[in-house]
Amino acid sequence: MAPILENKIPTARFRVLGRKDGLVDRVVQTIERQILDGRLVVGTKLSPEREFAERLGVSRTVVREAMRILVTKGLLETRHGIGTVVRALTRRELVRPLTLFLRTCGEAVSVEHLHQVRSILEVENAGLAARQASDADIEDLRRISAEMVSAAGDPQQFAVKDAEFHRRVAQTTHNPLLILLLDSTRDLMNEVRMLVAREHGLFQRVMPTHTRILECVASRDARGARRAMRQHLRAALAIQQELTQKAEGLDLNKKAG
Repeated sequence: MAPILENKIPTARFRVLGRKDGLVDRVVQTIERQILDGRLVVGTKLSPEREFAERLGVSRTVVREAMRILVTKGLLETRHGIGTVVRALTRRELVRPLTLFLRTCGEAVSVEHLHQVRSILEVENAGLAARQASDADIEDLRRISAEMVSAAGDPQQFAVKDAEFHRRVAQTTHNPLLILLLDSTRDLMNEVRMLVAREHGLFQRVMPTHTRILECVASRDARGARRAMRQHLRAALAIQQELTQKAEGLDLNKKAG
């Protein structure tokens, strides 16, 4: 992490804000913009509240509220004995808002929706992985695949390793945006994986396609890797649909009873 900067923030970084409604939002946006474009790097110590308020031409109350919002967003943090500093965002914090949005906006997400997204994203991930994989990437995928085999009798651990395998394929593309996009579906996919984890014969139904994906990546066969991933996702969808239909059947039976 970059060292904490004890010097004052140069005046040029900020322009004085007008005294209008929404000053708190404007202060938040001003500081946020400086962080996101790299002018305020991780570890930078912000000026004291009074000095900051004078520089921006707003009250200390406005600055205090803006800082509180930015701390809540995870962009700033208050360190005891140091002050307020720019904080490093974690991947989890970046993708969490999507999950919260889907849970609170009333939009139902079906297994078919997830399948569509995965087909767009993961099929191409597999192809790119085959083209971009380093020896270390392939070795790591082999390790995870072996751990999946070892976890064949432990449904929960198998689900964990399944998720790790797919994320490692995304990492093998060496494209941080693709990794981030896959992570945005992680919570939803974890729920689905736990739903199907105890399905009888799951290992026998999905492990062969994982092995085929690995073989194609290792042999640098991009077309084959895409095909194998597509086959895997179709097999996974079939299992998910079967379980969903069973669950709906149980619900109907309960209501009828």
